[in-house]
Amino acid sequence: MENRKNEEHEPDTTEVILDLSEDEETEDQISEQEVVKEEKIDPVKELEDKFLRLQAEFDNYRKRMESRFSEIAKYAAEGIILKVLEIRDNVERALSADFEADPKSAKQGIEGIEQQISKILAQEDVRPIVSLDKPFDPYYHNAISRKYDDSKEDGVVIEEFQRGYMLKERVLRPAIVCVNRQEISVQEEPSIDDNEENGE
Repeated sequence: MENRKNEEHEPDTTEVILDLSEDEETEDQISEQEVVKEEKIDPVKELEDKFLRLQAEFDNYRKRMESRFSEIAKYAAEGIILKVLEIRDNVERALSADFEADPKSAKQGIEGIEQQISKILAQEDVRPIVSLDKPFDPYYHNAISRKYDDSKEDGVVIEEFQRGYMLKERVLRPAIVCVNRQEISVQEEPSIDDNEENGE
């Protein structure tokens, strides 16, 4: 009897093993789902980051280009100004010459300056517009007057007040010209009443 009582009061020392494998599996599944979610979000973030980087690079490139263009525009005329300064030097030399004592050499000096200017214009692909005896063209010519000349064709340029110039294929300055006009408008014809008053 005593043995039975002792057995009843002795604590149960059997080991209890908990099966946590199911819990571990659920945790693994949750972590895998989180990884999948992160993988779904990451490409979007990566694209956003790439876009922001490209935008920043493009802004930097645009600023660099604007800076370069402004620098180029600022000093674009430097080459032509140096050539003009050479011309001015020659003009000053020509003006310092005695025109009365030696008019021939003074004239040669002016002709030399004109040749220098023509050479510079040719280097820049600037050429004069040939206008005289050419049909009037509003693209190349600016007519400020008309005259009648029966020896010339109607509508041709008979006088040039200011020469025009082309820069490459573009009109730099149109020529100012006078155009021949042979046709008389009805308003300019003498009326019958005027003839009767004159006794004609």
